[in-house]
Amino acid sequence: MNKVLYKADFKSNWPILAFITGMLLMYTTIAVGMFDPTSAEALESMMKMLPEGMIKAFGFEGIGTELTGYLSSYLFGFIYLMFPVIFIVVVSNNLIAKHVDSGSMAYLLTTPHTRIKLASTQSIFLISSLGVMMMINLLTALIMSATMFPGQLDMFAYSILNFITFGCLYVISALSFFFSCFFNDSKKSLSFSAGIAIFFVVIKMVSGISQDLSFLKYLSIFSIINTDKILTDGAYNLVVLLTTLGLGSLIYLGAILVFDKRSLNI
Repeated sequence: MNKVLYKADFKSNWPILAFITGMLLMYTTIAVGMFDPTSAEALESMMKMLPEGMIKAFGFEGIGTELTGYLSSYLFGFIYLMFPVIFIVVVSNNLIAKHVDSGSMAYLLTTPHTRIKLASTQSIFLISSLGVMMMINLLTALIMSATMFPGQLDMFAYSILNFITFGCLYVISALSFFFSCFFNDSKKSLSFSAGIAIFFVVIKMVSGISQDLSFLKYLSIFSIINTDKILTDGAYNLVVLLTTLGLGSLIYLGAILVFDKRSLNI
C-alpha cells in the first residue's frame, strides 16, 4: 500500500466521509433516543395510518416494541443503505476514473509504484473508510443502548446485522470501483456506479410492496438483508457473510487487474 496516496485520498474525500457518517449518526442517535415500549407502540399505530405499500417499501412493517427489532426495521430498510451508497458512488469515482479523466493519473504513474499498487491502495481506502463509517455507527448504537436501555438490545444479533449490511455494501463498492477502473470517462463511471447501486436499493423497496412483486428481490443484493432471518438464523448469517465478502473480493481483484492491463487516455 502507498501510504502517501492513502493520506491524499483521505485529505480529498474526508468531507463526504464526515458528512455521510454524520447523517448516519444523526439517524442512529435519534432512533435509539426516541425508543421506549410506549412510544414504539404509538409509532406502530401511526404507521398503520400510512399506505401499506409505503410502509413495506421502507422496511417499517416490522417495527415492534423491543429494541433490536425496532432499530433493525427503522435503520436497515433504507437509511443504512442509501446514505452509504451515495458515499460509495462518489468516492469510488474520485479514486480512479476522475484521476484518469482529469489527467492527474499521469502524475501518479510517474511515481515508482506499479498500477497494481496504486489501484490496491485506492481500493483499501474505499473499503476501510466504508468500514470505519459503519463501525462508528454500530458502536454508537451499542453504547447508547447499553447506557439508556441496559439489557434490551441483543448486541450480538444487532452486530451481525451490521456486518451483513457491510458485506452487501462491500459488493456494491467493488462494483463501483470496477466501473471506475474500467472507464476513462468519469461521467460514465459515475453513471454506471450510481445506476446499479440505486437499482439495487429501489428493487429491494419495490419487492417489499406486495407479494406479487416479491420475485423482484432476487434482482437486488440488498434483499439478503432479511432482518428476521439474520436475528434468528446463525447458519444463514455465516453463508451470507462468506458469500458477500468472497464475491466483493473477487470483483475488487478483477477491477485492479483491469486497471493494470488497459490503456489509459492520459
